[in-house]
Order: sequence, then C-alpha cells, then structure tokens
Amino acid sequence: MTANMLTRKKQLKEGEKIRLCYDEAFKIMFANPEKMEPLTCLLSDILDVKYEDLEGKIYLNPLSIPNETIGEKKMERDVVVTYKGVFEEKIILEVNFRDRFYETVINRNLNYLSEVASKGLTEEQNYDEIVPTLLININTFYVDRKNKKVLDYYYWMNKEGNILTDKQKILNINIVKCYEMWYNKTYKALKEKKERNLVILSAAIYTDKEKEFEKCIGLLKTNEKVKKVMKEVSKRMNELEKVQARYGDFLEHTKKLNEAIIRDETRKARIKGLERGIKEGIKEGIKEGRKQGIKEGIKEGRKQGIKEEKDEVIINMANKNISYDLISDYTNISLDEIQEIIDKKL
Repeated sequence: MTANMLTRKKQLKEGEKIRLCYDEAFKIMFANPEKMEPLTCLLSDILDVKYEDLEGKIYLNPLSIPNETIGEKKMERDVVVTYKGVFEEKIILEVNFRDRFYETVINRNLNYLSEVASKGLTEEQNYDEIVPTLLININTFYVDRKNKKVLDYYYWMNKEGNILTDKQKILNINIVKCYEMWYNKTYKALKEKKERNLVILSAAIYTDKEKEFEKCIGLLKTNEKVKKVMKEVSKRMNELEKVQARYGDFLEHTKKLNEAIIRDETRKARIKGLERGIKEGIKEGIKEGRKQGIKEGIKEGRKQGIKEEKDEVIINMANKNISYDLISDYTNISLDEIQEIIDKKL
C-alpha cells in the first residue's frame, strides 16, 4: 500500500462496517465466483425463484475474478449474470451511492439494455427473440420522485402506456427507504415474502453498523449456510486495509459531491430570495412614500426574502432525498423546524 493510500484510509470505529453499497464492497460480496451464495440469495428474491431452484443456474459474466483482485478490475458494469432457467436471461446489477438522481443514470440504463437486446438478433428474427434482460439498480435515491416506489419496475412502453415488451425491464430499489422500512418494522406490512426479504437484504447492503447488518442477515428467509457466508465475507472485507483505503476515498468523494449539491441549491435560492425580497420591499416602500420608505421596505423585503430562501433550500434538499440530519447540519435549523417547513409546503 502506498503512503497516499494510508492517509486516505477509513478508520472504522468500533461497531462500524464498510457499506455494501460502496461498489467495490458490493462486488466482493456479490460477484465472487467462489462464493455465489450471497448473489443467489439476492436474485432468488428478485426473480421470485426458490434459492434451491436457482442454485447452480447463475453464471457471472464475462470473467471469473478471484476475491482478492476483483476490486482492481475495471468494469463499466458492477455485476453481470447469465441465468439459465426456463429460458436464458441476462441480469445486470448496478449500485449508485449518491444523494441525487442524474439523467446519466437513465442514459446508461438504456445503453445497457440496447447493447444486450441488439446482440445476436438478425433482420429476419422477430423482436420476441431478443435476449430477456433485467437491469437492477440499487440506488440511494428515487428515480421516480413523484410516485416514490421503493421497489419500482420499468418496461419499454409507447405513448399510450402499452408495454411493448416485458423482456427488457429495469428494477430500481431505493435501499435508503428499505433501510428505514426495516428499522421502523414497516416492511412487515408487505404482503409478498420475497419483497420483505428483499427489503431486509437491501437494508443490510445499506447499513454501516455491524450489529444492524447481523440482525438483517439473521432475519433473511434463507438457509444458515448463506447467512454464514455473508457474515464471513463482510467481516473479511472490513479487515482488508486496501479496501478500507478505497472506502475512505469513496466517502470523501461522496461528501464533496453532496456539499457541492447543497452549495448550488443554496446559491440559487439566495439569488431568487433576494430578488423577491427587493421587489416586495420596493412595493412596500412606494406605499409608505419617498426615500426612507423605500429603504425600510427593501430592508423588510430582504428579511422576508431570506426567510423564503431558507425554506426553499430546505424543500429542495428534501426533494433530493438528502437526510434531515444533513439538512440540519448545513442550515443550522432544528429537525422540528425542518419538518414544520416541509409540512407547510405539502
């Protein structure tokens, strides 16, 4: 390890662990050809296939990489799998750890699906013969911020809303909300056992606390061998200094990204708020008359503008799924006041 890496090393506190939604950690857990149990467990819930029926029928693409080197392999996609069940299906898994949805996520999704769909399909063949593909996005945000579904499926559709093919589809999983559902025990209200299991497993992927991880794994409806493997893999990666160093880098990058988003939203809201404040101030000043009235009006208007500016910053940050704790840290406003502002806007 270089001296540079040592300075970036994430010092895990007692009881803390590396999040599995860090892409390298995700690959170590779910893309190790020597330990296929965690991936089989995850896909059994997503595909609604019994673990025993799925075992031995999924194959990593395109290369088999040992656990020790998988993190160093440069890949455009996090995990690619071929499932040989009733028919052969391609499965792509992607993890996105950020507090904001970017249009590039959708662009990349379409690129992956198009790439798979076009392979091996000749002019004479029917489009029903395209390779069935499921793209699974494990996100820390909502892609559809209007409907806000924790587990959300997407298909190719026309303008009238008719599904053109169900062989090319995307599943978006918001693991932050899965974690909250597990933490608050609201996942128990889900009717489907596979959905409950998927929420619990997603919570395990998101948490950075060892005890919470172990509780989640303990609740999974799968055999004890799978649970044991997942605990062992997680413990091992927490002890690898190379992985810790990269994880520290990853957290630093994520922090800077989030700070940049907050600064940008604050700047936009400040300009908008001041413009509104000055406009209202001038109106009030004209009513009161002359120079003094205008000055007082502007002053009062600015106060109102600054208040509205803060409210707008908070609403924008909340809409981007930034946690209330992080909003409170950056705005110096209490959690109760934040909730009150958001409730007024609903």
